[in-house]
Amino acid sequence: MGKAALFFLSALLLLMAGSAWIALYPTVPADLGGVANLDASATRVRIPVDEADSLDAWYLRGSQPAAVVLFAGYARDHRRMWRYAGFLHKQGFHVLTFDFRSARATARKPTTLGYWEVRDARAALDWLRGRPGLTGARIGFLGESLGGATALAVAAERPDVTAVVADCPFSSADEAIADGFGCVLHLPRWPLAPFARQVGRIATGHDIGALDVTKAVRKLSGRPVLLIQTRRGDRFSATQVDRLTASLGANGETWNVDDVKHTEAWLHYRDEYERRVSHFFAEHLGTTWTAAPVSARAPGKHP
Repeated sequence: MGKAALFFLSALLLLMAGSAWIALYPTVPADLGGVANLDASATRVRIPVDEADSLDAWYLRGSQPAAVVLFAGYARDHRRMWRYAGFLHKQGFHVLTFDFRSARATARKPTTLGYWEVRDARAALDWLRGRPGLTGARIGFLGESLGGATALAVAAERPDVTAVVADCPFSSADEAIADGFGCVLHLPRWPLAPFARQVGRIATGHDIGALDVTKAVRKLSGRPVLLIQTRRGDRFSATQVDRLTASLGANGETWNVDDVKHTEAWLHYRDEYERRVSHFFAEHLGTTWTAAPVSARAPGKHP
């Protein structure tokens, strides 16, 4: 191999490794989506996890005997989830949201597409179960993207999770990595995806492509699941959408909003989104549902 070719290959590998590293520790914006920041209204708590560590979490006490845990997606923290907490709390649900350790401001863990995130979610559920009046209450999960995938994975192993809403989850972490190159960067999935997975394994000590969400959904066949998805293919391919849909059991529901981008259904169809999600949780968590007044916005898609 000539010097020029060797230099080019070395530069390419360095660029790929650097890009993979940035992906493990992305910038985390507030991303409130126009709603109020409820940090001051919520009770801030520290949730023990893995003995020597803890989660930063925010808890809104509700009036009904049911709770919903909210899971933010990749490169987002609890502030993103206030858009959902607002209307769910108005329905009387106890609401808990938290920062994955991969999204907190200091002493961050790398994003692992499931390994650390699943452990964080387990700790959040255990903490909520310990709240007065919620020991035997029905609990639902709502998560976006990586948060939705994590919610499905943890619910599959925890029968005390009654219902799950997953907004644009991936079907597997391996496919999520591949679609990051194919759908987002418009680069060849091979050999970039296997290389990125290997870099992730080296950097984190864990296989970032191991989580199989379709397997988790199949295990949830007896429990209510609502998948909110888009086949637009700007983040995850239609193949992933089809795999997840095919994995649903008899109590599974889908709402495909194919004219919006990844996790933007609430932004463009807010009234419909809030109606569907709040009614879904009210029905399956055994609470009373109150129809919210329709906003003054025109029906259909909104910017």
